[in-house]
Amino acid sequence: MTQPARPVPSGSSADITRRQNQPDHLARLRAYSRLYAVAQRWRRVRVLGTLILAITGPVLALSSIDTKGVLGAISAAWLILGRTVLSRLEQRARSQAVTVHELYDTELFRLPWNDALAGRRPLPDDVAAAARRQSDHQRFHTWFTVDLASVPWPADVLLCQRQSTVWGRGDHRSYATTVAVLGAICLLTGVAIAVTMGLTLADYLVKLFLPTAPALLDSIEISRSHRGTSVTRTDDVAAIDDLYEAHRDDLSAISVNEVRAIQDASFTARIDTPRVPGWFYKIRRRGTHADTAAGVDTLRRSTST
Repeated sequence: MTQPARPVPSGSSADITRRQNQPDHLARLRAYSRLYAVAQRWRRVRVLGTLILAITGPVLALSSIDTKGVLGAISAAWLILGRTVLSRLEQRARSQAVTVHELYDTELFRLPWNDALAGRRPLPDDVAAAARRQSDHQRFHTWFTVDLASVPWPADVLLCQRQSTVWGRGDHRSYATTVAVLGAICLLTGVAIAVTMGLTLADYLVKLFLPTAPALLDSIEISRSHRGTSVTRTDDVAAIDDLYEAHRDDLSAISVNEVRAIQDASFTARIDTPRVPGWFYKIRRRGTHADTAAGVDTLRRSTST
């Protein structure tokens, strides 16, 4: 594979720590955050409807009101709607967000754009429109917080990629566990109610299982997806560490293609799996920030000994 021309002189850094707070980069960051929020909005609609059905369905089914036929129809309709229309709307918004995210990374990192993977670059007009709709500006300053002092390009890019990858790995793993536990609680609660009330298997399936089926299927799907991404991201972290260690004597000798391959893996992971909800990210943010900083510090110390 042909090696792209170096956009940064050998031995120099990309000055990421300073440049990330420039207006153009902040605008791209706000834009992709806004587009991710749109994707999560469609997911929230799907989750909210599923939760309402999972909670109210069994209550109505166990009441004296005859709702068997209605509940079955509503459950089936919502299951189809959630996995077709709502899922496609979410995927479309997420694809737009991931592409702008890729633009942010490649411009900040001074990496070449991969047309075969990401398609055409987002139009500046669309980026500006999305950025304008993101009102919270302050939280986007100094997005990458790892220590990049005296680290030449593209090793400085590799450290930023590592922070992002480790962060995503932890969030996906924890969220997968949380969703799996909630799904199991939902299933076991339904079984416990059925046993307590002495329901037959047929009554349990119609009155309790069917209304909660969309929630159970979603929990399985979401947990499996996030767990798989966590495993993939773990492999990516190992690849980053191996690459950094292999060039410990001359970090500027890391090739653009090697760093671009790490970026390709990040793009694929973002396209394939939704981000964790904002509230979950905020709960873990402080601890994850400390963990990623410690990991990079350990890696850098290992190359200086």
